[in-house]
Amino acid sequence: MLIKENLSSAAQDLAGVQAAYANRGISLSELALCGAKEFVEWQHYPNNDLVDAISGYEFYYHSHSSDEMPKGEHGHFHLFKRHATNPEKFHHLIGIALDPKGVPVRIFTTNQWVTGESLLAASTVLRLLKNFNVSAKGRMSPLAKWINAFTKLFYAEMEKLIVERDRVIENLVKKMGSRSVALESKKHHVVTQCKIDLMQGLSKHLSASH
Repeated sequence: MLIKENLSSAAQDLAGVQAAYANRGISLSELALCGAKEFVEWQHYPNNDLVDAISGYEFYYHSHSSDEMPKGEHGHFHLFKRHATNPEKFHHLIGIALDPKGVPVRIFTTNQWVTGESLLAASTVLRLLKNFNVSAKGRMSPLAKWINAFTKLFYAEMEKLIVERDRVIENLVKKMGSRSVALESKKHHVVTQCKIDLMQGLSKHLSASH
């Protein structure tokens, strides 16, 4: 469980980034495009993902084709952790969806085939997620700061989804008779998901800091 001071600090960081860019007429969804002039379906932003070579954490923003995107969503972040000794091996931690105004509205977990990850048990994913920290310079620094803060502020909600993800997958394994078949089932894309209320999360923890 994250202590109140850390949650308050995360709330301040997240609110600070969004407010600073809102004052300039820039939404978080625009910031996520990393300076690109157009938003192309399936393309990663930034192009080669934002990778912290020291921590092994990374993220990118993208959207699916318009007919596959949930109504009212602009795109989403995927957060990962690269394997310490085998950088080609990576683990998906969580997805964060934004609406067109750049407000986070949903978090979700995915099946293994979706990102091509090596799926880990919930307990390991949660340990990695709790320590999530991407360091970035220049125009990407505020975005990295926002995502780092988000993983702290909404950790409890993400924890529930990740634990439930394992339960859902185990049920699929029982039904399909094979773990490999279940993890590659194209009928199962998003495994668990829930809506989030940014303002509620911010007000709860910002008020606790005063």
